[in-house]
Amino acid sequence: MRRPQVAEAVAAALLLGALFAGDSVWTALGALLVAGGWGALALLGRAPWPRGGRLVLALLLATAVWSGLSIAWSVAPDRSWDELDRTLVHASFLLAGLLFAAGARRAAQVLVVALGAAILWALAGKAIPALFPDGGRAARLRDPIGYWNALALAAGMLLVLALSLAGTARSLALRVVCAALAYAAVVALLLAASRAGVAAALLGVGLWLWLERDRVEAALLALAAAVPALAVAGWAFTRPALVDDGRAEADRVADGAVFGVLLLVGALLVAAGVRELARRRLTPRARRRLARGLAGAAAAAALALAIGLVANADSIASEFEVQNDPGRFLTISSNNRGAWWREAGDLIAADPLLGAGANTFEIARKRYRENASAVTQPHSVPLQFAAGTGLVGLALLLALVGAGAIAAVGAVRRLDGDERAAAAALAVALALWLVHALVDYPWDFVAVTGPALFALGALAAAGGGFVLNQHKLGAAALAAVALAAIASVATPWLAERSVRDVSRALERNDLDGARDAAEEARSLDPLSLEPVFARARVEEQAGDEAAALAAYRDAAELQPENPEPWYQLGLYEFHLGDRCSAYVHLNRSYTLDPAGIHWGEKPRRLDEARAWVNGGNC
Repeated sequence: MRRPQVAEAVAAALLLGALFAGDSVWTALGALLVAGGWGALALLGRAPWPRGGRLVLALLLATAVWSGLSIAWSVAPDRSWDELDRTLVHASFLLAGLLFAAGARRAAQVLVVALGAAILWALAGKAIPALFPDGGRAARLRDPIGYWNALALAAGMLLVLALSLAGTARSLALRVVCAALAYAAVVALLLAASRAGVAAALLGVGLWLWLERDRVEAALLALAAAVPALAVAGWAFTRPALVDDGRAEADRVADGAVFGVLLLVGALLVAAGVRELARRRLTPRARRRLARGLAGAAAAAALALAIGLVANADSIASEFEVQNDPGRFLTISSNNRGAWWREAGDLIAADPLLGAGANTFEIARKRYRENASAVTQPHSVPLQFAAGTGLVGLALLLALVGAGAIAAVGAVRRLDGDERAAAAALAVALALWLVHALVDYPWDFVAVTGPALFALGALAAAGGGFVLNQHKLGAAALAAVALAAIASVATPWLAERSVRDVSRALERNDLDGARDAAEEARSLDPLSLEPVFARARVEEQAGDEAAALAAYRDAAELQPENPEPWYQLGLYEFHLGDRCSAYVHLNRSYTLDPAGIHWGEKPRRLDEARAWVNGGNC
């Protein structure tokens, strides 16, 4: 196998792993191994090393370092450690894109293969619900990524990239395949029922058309893919078994089979349309008339959308939770985002420079939230960075975006022909990620951020030249960093396995084995609460109340700004009969999370402890 083919195979495997295995430890370890090994070979002169893209890589690594430093002041240091690991994995995808060295068009092809496989698998799960564990329950399309907005982002990226490759394909067969993948992307986009996803995709297609040399041909190709997709998705919207949660399994199976047939029929219609477009050559007059008609239709649609937004301005500001069905497309409520953004603002105001610690929004927001709803991020990547890592982290993110934008624009400008068309599509795919990042949290999903950063790396390196000089010291340093990152990723995972071993040992009443497993988990991940809670459970089952109490106190000392360890400590003290101490620690938990679900549960231990204290018993 030739070197370019090896690079394509490695890149495709890496991207497929991200899309199908997501945030698993195996995806992270694979990405770090690939990037570290590939980079070391390049620095040893065995593979091309790009001249460009170093600033983008340096800024992403600086972001990882700052996330790691935030462990020192984080309200949940184990989560900040997770963020360090995630950013290092992201950097691995960026480095893989930089090292790809096969050009923008090849990079686009590899991305289309990976994204296309994920989208086709998602649609197969709609046709055959048994393919996914919850295929008979959840209606919105989300697998294999696991989150509908992330799947919609993947579909939007596939749509633009597949249309671009279809437009420049030299054979009719390849043109049909790419157009069919674009068709599948539109169907998946609609069945994911992501309003942000549809809006971003429309903006992306518009931007892609603007960058295309022959906009009329490109627009006709997009219509050939989109019209059958709208028809198939429109039929699916009329079938409650396909778009409503909790429907009977028999109905899902029956309607899923019909959906599968219609999906194939739609693909045949796309093939016929593409073939007809390839046969017909537009005269200059017909081209001008079509251009005016398409421009008029686009302007009318934009005007109607603007009027709708103005007429529903009050709905935009509202925050009621939108239902998970196609009716959500007719609603423009912020869907609780306003509350989450305000909570992020409270965290920024509390510590504007450093933040509460990377990836700690779920914990840190509890002091400010008004209800017990759970959310991991504020659904805005800039606010996520500002709340977690302060203005320093936000500045690094903005610098990374700016450097990435310069690299993408530079690639489009210096390339020509098919390479320019592919580079433009890759740049638009990055723009789609940025649009999602304003109102969602794609940073948390390697399934979409990994491909986006791979695309950025390929753009930064495309057309910029490569070197093959030997840098043995640099290769050794990169290998050492990769090994350190692998160890950083692996140790929390091994700690989780040890915590599970504790539970299994307790079921067998193997107290010594459970205690050893808890100690091993704590040594592997000294920042996490779970090993400490596991040790407390061991001592409770062993009947050693003093040791169990000490473990709960250790947990509270480990994360004093987290309400959960204080709550567990207070509950155990109440169990031991020390209601005076229980009141102090339960009240501390209440102060950190006054809207928590604990306070609505019965019996209300905090109320009982407070009454005990108010009765003069302490």
